[in-house]
Amino acid sequence: MKKREEIDSRNFWQTEHLYKNDEEIANDFSLVEKATAEIAKFAGRLNEKSELLKALRLSSDAMRRLMKLQCYADRNRDVDMSVGKWHELCGVVTAAQTKMAAAGSFMEPELLSYDEKLLLQFRNDPDFSDFSRYFDAILLNKPHTLSPNEEKIMAHFGGISLGEYETYSTFSSTDMKFPEIEIDGEKMEANIQTYAKYRQSDDRETRKKVFDAFWSTYDSYKNSIAKMLHYQTKYYATVAKIRNYSDALDAEMKANELPFDFYYTLRDNVRAILPALHEYLDLKKKVLKLDEQRYFDVYATMVKSGNSRVFTYDDSKRLVNEAMSCMTPEYREAIAKAMEPENGWVDIYPNEGKVSGAYMEGMAYDTHPYVLLNHIDDYNSASTLAHEMGHAIHSYYSNKFQPFEKSQYTIFVAEVASTFNEIMLINRLLDTTDDKEEKRFLLNHFIEMVRSTVFRQMQFAEFEDAIYKKVESGEVLTPEFLNDTYGKTLSRYYGEEYGLMKIDELYKNEWAFVPHFYYNYYVYKYVVGFIGALSLAEGVRSGKIPAEQYINGFLKAGCSKPPLEILKDAGVDMMSIEPYKLIEKMFVEKLHQLKELL
Repeated sequence: MKKREEIDSRNFWQTEHLYKNDEEIANDFSLVEKATAEIAKFAGRLNEKSELLKALRLSSDAMRRLMKLQCYADRNRDVDMSVGKWHELCGVVTAAQTKMAAAGSFMEPELLSYDEKLLLQFRNDPDFSDFSRYFDAILLNKPHTLSPNEEKIMAHFGGISLGEYETYSTFSSTDMKFPEIEIDGEKMEANIQTYAKYRQSDDRETRKKVFDAFWSTYDSYKNSIAKMLHYQTKYYATVAKIRNYSDALDAEMKANELPFDFYYTLRDNVRAILPALHEYLDLKKKVLKLDEQRYFDVYATMVKSGNSRVFTYDDSKRLVNEAMSCMTPEYREAIAKAMEPENGWVDIYPNEGKVSGAYMEGMAYDTHPYVLLNHIDDYNSASTLAHEMGHAIHSYYSNKFQPFEKSQYTIFVAEVASTFNEIMLINRLLDTTDDKEEKRFLLNHFIEMVRSTVFRQMQFAEFEDAIYKKVESGEVLTPEFLNDTYGKTLSRYYGEEYGLMKIDELYKNEWAFVPHFYYNYYVYKYVVGFIGALSLAEGVRSGKIPAEQYINGFLKAGCSKPPLEILKDAGVDMMSIEPYKLIEKMFVEKLHQLKELL
């Protein structure tokens, strides 16, 4: 892999768009420090309109600067993790954020001590229009906000909120010892890289070998990992209890302004379309000519070729632009600008010390979003570009058309715009290719996207709900309980009772590998994101949903409304059955197309 200095700097993102020099950085830190000292002086005075406005604007301005500072520190750190000064700057920013949170922790409790009529008066006053959603949240959280002293304690306590996750992350990435295995005459460690590479091998014995070695390793550490997961889950459950929620799920639903039954409505609607997944598994079993399909076959592909096409960055950029042909000129101009290296939004190629994977960060309100890639000229690189550019344009529009206080869209809707772009790209390629091998590959890729994002993430979500219920009943998460519970969800989703896939006992400890279980009720959002994105993409492609409605109703909305309302404004009602029937229809249609080509 190349060193960073060996890559043409024209392919780097430009963090100087955030700060040109150290003097500008120091100035923002100074202003944040002054705001932190000043904000405490407003305690006891928030019932006066002029004082409250000053306090809110001061706090908002400080947060805006802190997010810009964090963006600058993180972006410089992530392209070369070996440079110590960026780690140090990240630490300084985190300390400033903690200090600011503690200094302003009195505000919400004080506001909540006032009569609701006064809060509504502030909320509806045009002078507070930028803060209307802030007041909505306060009123929503009124039963769950503590006294000023208690909130200050909670603000400090927040610094250790992810302690078990960070322990798990460090343990699994650096301290776990994996055995050595031999594949094709080559000895190698059976670590995550080996597992990811060989779990989809065409050779069944190789798949079984890497599965057995990898999951045996996790099995040997299952007691320690179960403890980490138990106490991270207990942390969220305890915070929910302290804040007077009925449970952690209630806290999550209210945090996203969702109906109390949304989680189970989502679960039941996905369960209802499981026969589509089972049809796919039945076809796969036949195509692979397996007498008994087992869980180590889950990543084996029915399509052995069609992925040889080279996608240079210029190819990827062109294809993404073409995929957006049904969007408005304004949108097409924005995404084309975002992808041009000279404009400084993207960091394109891998280098030594650069973080792996890809992401978008749009937290710097006054600057363009930043997109990290590790482009290696294959289809996944092109699809990743489309995905991250969906995030980038979402942030670009939200920052451009909403005030700072309403610009940060919630995690609940965060995956919609990105997945929308991925679906637009894959459909563009399917519509334009005459190569049967490539078409088979793309159809199989789409089907696997649905399997891994809708069905697999909902299976995760069912397991997650079960472990919260266990902890909230006062019981401990033991490896035996976790294996049994996870195994039952795997069995349901992968049709074990119908003979579609056998779930081996060893592989039931897959729960120990999933970092998302350390985030509070998180994975269901991926399901919502994909189903919502598919509904919107199909609507826009067919003309049933005007592109302007998607852009104005969703991309420009930020967090100006509750997330379900934003999705509904864009053209999809997640509380109705239609989005779930549509994804079932699209999944089965593409499955049948693939079946004909195999």
